Amino acid sequence: MSKPTTQPPDFDEEFTKAVAEWRDKHRLREDDAVILLVELFRIHQQHWDQIRRREIPSFEQFRADITKLVGAAQTFQQQSSALLELLRSQPPAHRAAKITRAAAIFAALATLLAGYLIGRAWK
Repeated sequence: MSKPTTQPPDFDEEFTKAVAEWRDKHRLREDDAVILLVELFRIHQQHWDQIRRREIPSFEQFRADITKLVGAAQTFQQQSSALLELLRSQPPAHRAAKITRAAAIFAALATLLAGYLIGRAWK
């Protein structure tokens, strides 16, 4: 993964420019109460931005871990594909169980004898 090369926009500069244009448009002095309120809002916003940055970690901290995770997922996918291909190429390992006629006759006779003996024991 490559890092993005574009610079993020400078919102502080944009905000300062917008306030200056707004002040010029409405012909407000530097010590006007509205301008002081805007400055107070900026102080408040900067304070909360610093708190947010301190409490929420940056995505950059996890970039290496995410890169390793993507690599591990790709390796797993390649190995599982190879395993599936190998399993598909193998002949089926299970065979249907076959009971011979002699074994079936012997089992039937044994069942009849067992039933006869159990019947005699109950009497």
